[in-house]
Amino acid sequence: MQPMIDFARQFDPSSRFSKENRLSSFLKTSSAVMDPAWKPVVSGSSAGPAMRVGPVTAEKEPVAAKLFSATASAKIWTSKVAMHLDRAVRDRIFRQLDILHDADEWIDDGYPVLLESYKTFIRALVHHHIHTRPSLSLMPSGHILAMWKDGQDKLSVEFMPYDKTRWMVQVKLDDVERAAGLSSLERLREVLQPYGADRWFNGS
Repeated sequence: MQPMIDFARQFDPSSRFSKENRLSSFLKTSSAVMDPAWKPVVSGSSAGPAMRVGPVTAEKEPVAAKLFSATASAKIWTSKVAMHLDRAVRDRIFRQLDILHDADEWIDDGYPVLLESYKTFIRALVHHHIHTRPSLSLMPSGHILAMWKDGQDKLSVEFMPYDKTRWMVQVKLDDVERAAGLSSLERLREVLQPYGADRWFNGS
């Protein structure tokens, strides 16, 4: 195990959740849900760049300021560790942050991205050399949620502050198996190894 890199993904920018379907699409079986409150809140369209329906109105200005502040903080922090990220990866992350925080489509019952959660996500990309592109979403708490899918197999990782993660996985072997747990960022690949961590993170 290589030493933990102490610093501040690729993702699929088309990953979205509709306003009507607020429940996580990761696992549809209730027995696999660790926390009933664990549902992503995402704004925007499913076709990539968010659709603008008009200018930000006066009543949206406080929300827009809150969203701008959150994304600006994440981008400023990223610029301090830019040497560890490929420029294309960094640009995709910034675009996704903008889509997730579109003021015109924001559902105002959750928090914008929490900086400490975002730091854990970026550290995971670098420390575990994640080369695949998970779908990204936001939890109501502002935590980043990354999701991978390969046929019937699914992996979901919530990146929590201070290098903690919560994960759920579903794999099809002889039968469908599901597992969930909490892990430090450093041990994430190790605990997911029985479920094919290399496949999720390396694309192999």
